[in-house]
Amino acid sequence: GLFGVGGGIVKGPLMLAMGIDAQVASATAATMILFTASSACISFVTFGDLVWDYGALFFVLGFVATYVGQVAVSAFMQRRSRQSPIVFAIGSVVVLSAACVLLASIILACKKGWAFVMTSHGLCGKDD
Repeated sequence: GLFGVGGGIVKGPLMLAMGIDAQVASATAATMILFTASSACISFVTFGDLVWDYGALFFVLGFVATYVGQVAVSAFMQRRSRQSPIVFAIGSVVVLSAACVLLASIILACKKGWAFVMTSHGLCGKDD
């Protein structure tokens, strides 16, 4: 999406509200994020903006964290026969994202004032 948050914050809960199985909703959102992240990575490589050390580090960390999380959630779901961890994870992402945006806005307002926060600015802070 335009801001890179549609897969986890918008589409996941939307699919759950539509009655789609939690595992299917989670896998679909993850697939969408895979394509979005891949295209962003290709853009960074194409324009020479990728810092290869950081890219490799975060690729490995992301891969390991995804694998560990998948194994843990799958084991929990098999033991308990519940899909609630997936629903809880999607809901947690929404709440955590909202809290981070609120905190960032408060910090920015303390530094530059609420008038600055509430006015329109260019993309990526180019006119700050």
